[in-house]
Amino acid sequence: MEVDLCFVMDCTGSMGEYIEGAKDAIEKVVEYMAKLEPAIKIRVGFCGYRDHCDNPIRLQVFDFTYSCEEFKNYLSNVPATGGGGDGPEDVLGGLNAAVTKMTWRNTTRVLLHIGDYPPHGHQFDNPEDDYPDGDPYGLTEEQ
Repeated sequence: MEVDLCFVMDCTGSMGEYIEGAKDAIEKVVEYMAKLEPAIKIRVGFCGYRDHCDNPIRLQVFDFTYSCEEFKNYLSNVPATGGGGDGPEDVLGGLNAAVTKMTWRNTTRVLLHIGDYPPHGHQFDNPEDDYPDGDPYGLTEEQ
């Protein structure tokens, strides 16, 4: 069996006290999956997101690799920074980047999302939201 496993994670400043724990958990999953070879051959990738005001680091995409060490090296350099003044984050942008910017190729595809705030938009009941009408690029959860 061959698997594509993509981690999508909120990398904003609000994740500051949690990001190292989240990265440790991701590494443990990747190490465990790597030990399942040859029964399961895994490619791992990462898509970190922040918020719309955080260009040029709004999205961080690390495409799939078979190398556990290469993945862990990349992940170790992902900081928790940015995020603006409101609570909601660019969740939809992060998920969209994972779907459209990653080179998915195996039939078994797993996406694990880690975050501490919902996407922008009043439908998510966010009292403090710089984008109450939703994603400024027009992304919706249905997409």
